[in-house]
Amino acid sequence: MTPNLRRYLIGGAAAGALALGIGYTSMNAIGWERPSTEPVLIKVPAGTPAVRIADIMREQGLDVNSLFFRLMLKLDGGAANIQAGYYQIEKGHSVKDVVRKLTTGDAYLLSWRLADGATWWEMRRTLDETEGLKHDTREMSNDEILFSIGAKENHLEGIFAPNTYNFHADLSDLKVLKKAYELQQKILTHEWSNRGPDCAVKTPYEALILASIVEREVGRPEDRFIVAGIFTNRLKIKMPLQTDPTVIYGEGEKFEGRLRRKHLTKKTAYNTYTFVGLPPTPIGMPTQESIHAVLHPAKTDYLYFINKDNGDLVPSKTLAEHNRAVDLYIRKKGQ
Repeated sequence: MTPNLRRYLIGGAAAGALALGIGYTSMNAIGWERPSTEPVLIKVPAGTPAVRIADIMREQGLDVNSLFFRLMLKLDGGAANIQAGYYQIEKGHSVKDVVRKLTTGDAYLLSWRLADGATWWEMRRTLDETEGLKHDTREMSNDEILFSIGAKENHLEGIFAPNTYNFHADLSDLKVLKKAYELQQKILTHEWSNRGPDCAVKTPYEALILASIVEREVGRPEDRFIVAGIFTNRLKIKMPLQTDPTVIYGEGEKFEGRLRRKHLTKKTAYNTYTFVGLPPTPIGMPTQESIHAVLHPAKTDYLYFINKDNGDLVPSKTLAEHNRAVDLYIRKKGQ
């Protein structure tokens, strides 16, 4: 072989390798045809064929070579192992990156937030609106839900722990509810076993009830212990709790938003102006902090309190002091 021929063959091979490398790089790249550089979530339902995934990506403004995409899946051995879920694709990701995510189940975790103090119907509304869940509970009665999550209580209010719950796509909402229930049980068991000597509640469920009231009453988190102490004092001397949130809860989810005298005088199981003691169930989902507060209430002589517009607590020892606070901060008299 002549030197010229050798150089020609070597040059041709190098050019071919370069062309092949450029071709691979080009086919492996994902064209970003979107105005924003924010990551994109694509939904891959169960049983989605590989060719359809490339279409889904293009619908989101991501240009991908379908033939190369299927080839990479085949070479990876994962064409039959695509796992359902939501997958996050970032600018700069390649076809190979996406294939790895799909075949290893590296799906994006979705989340649902159960807000502090939320009522059951508020919680149910946000749960039903959460995308990515299988909404198995939509057609279930409350009793069926209680049975399915293994709850020993006979009411859904208060038994789920406020938190952010992460999940993969198409998980049953029953599993999320069960997780929230088990977390609240764990919290309650721990707090009850470490309760202080001055708490007025006699059972863990009573702790949930009072904690749910404290949760709805405090304007600032640091006031939980004082408010819990005030309600504890009232329970011990058999004084009505007289707390507006229980009255509002008793009116149900259609309450129009303004508490009137007619509400305060109506006899319901939740109108704590008309009886001594706790209502029959919690009035929302209490946090661990509120549960801890009612089991370790502040030692105080206060029997009354109001919250200013800015959330500041104004406690009082006597009814006369309380009435002056109401006139000053609620009715705005003397300002």
